[in-house]
Amino acid sequence: MWLICPIAGVGTRLQPFTYSKPKAFLKVAGKRLIDHILIKLQKTFPKNTNVCFIVGYKKRQITDYLQKNYSDYFNLEFVEQIPLGFEADSPFFSGLGDAILLAKDYAYNDDCFIFLSDRLPLEDYSSILLTYHQGNCEGIINIKKVENPQFYGVTVLDENGYVEKIVEKPSEFISDYAVSGAYLFGKIIAPRLFQLLEEQKKVEIKNGKEHQLTPIIQMLVEEGVKLKVNEMQNEILDFGRPDSLLDGNRHLLSEIKLKDPLYENQSRSGNIVDSKIVPPVFIGKDVKITDSVIGPNVSIGDDLVIDKCILSESVIGDGVIMKKIISTNSIIGDYSILEDLIKNNITIGDSTYITTSNMKSF
Repeated sequence: MWLICPIAGVGTRLQPFTYSKPKAFLKVAGKRLIDHILIKLQKTFPKNTNVCFIVGYKKRQITDYLQKNYSDYFNLEFVEQIPLGFEADSPFFSGLGDAILLAKDYAYNDDCFIFLSDRLPLEDYSSILLTYHQGNCEGIINIKKVENPQFYGVTVLDENGYVEKIVEKPSEFISDYAVSGAYLFGKIIAPRLFQLLEEQKKVEIKNGKEHQLTPIIQMLVEEGVKLKVNEMQNEILDFGRPDSLLDGNRHLLSEIKLKDPLYENQSRSGNIVDSKIVPPVFIGKDVKITDSVIGPNVSIGDDLVIDKCILSESVIGDGVIMKKIISTNSIIGDYSILEDLIKNNITIGDSTYITTSNMKSF
């Protein structure tokens, strides 16, 4: 079996954070998003499983990091997706369908397990494999019931439980069972999948549209391919938008088990002074917190200084300095500096400086 991960895109909905890093490198609850995903995959797939990453934007960051941290477990391959062009110095690509096609030389005659880099199931991926091997089917689409199906591809099932229709981001309600970050195509249908993707690639892209995977799956269904769905019982976290990132942060913080849940060791070491921590909160390495109230639902990166702040429901990156800040529902990029600010819903990228004071204390 080949695992395929399209990770070439810019992640425009998460700008400004993705100006300096891929969206899968956002750190939440102490780990990068790609780490959370690959740890789940390690629990599902054996050592030396083949993984093909389709890279593009920030490709050097991705390949270097994954080779350093995961080449001892997975057999890693990288294929570059060439951008169609550039807009304001950011590349744009021809879509998910064309990205998956780039794995053809590896997975043409094998089972293909496709996973997306901005969706994280709280459970591992093993239920997808189990559903595939137990069901009389040729492939599996992972789904989850959602409240906002207009943001997703959605599936409609026939009376026998097979996929009858799959529609990308429907403007009218047809189903609330959203495609949720993973697909499995058996080796019987993998060649046809790649053939259809190849035919689609020949079609000229107009008006900013992309070559998607969803219409190809619909063609397979219309050709009589039997696809079933696997409904995840636990949440599938969507990190594609700032609001969903904060929601995912809450879920991950509720799941993690801290070795020092009362932060007694950090208080004794002098890293937390005259401050109150309202769990759940994740605090990274070398973080200094003084005269502050932190939490609930705050993820704090490494190498931070937080002084006289009241923070809740937020994600704070690495290397940040914050003094006299009151905020909730905020996302602060790495190596940013904030001082003297009372504001909710702050969304700033890496290396940003904001102060309302005339004093230059940094």
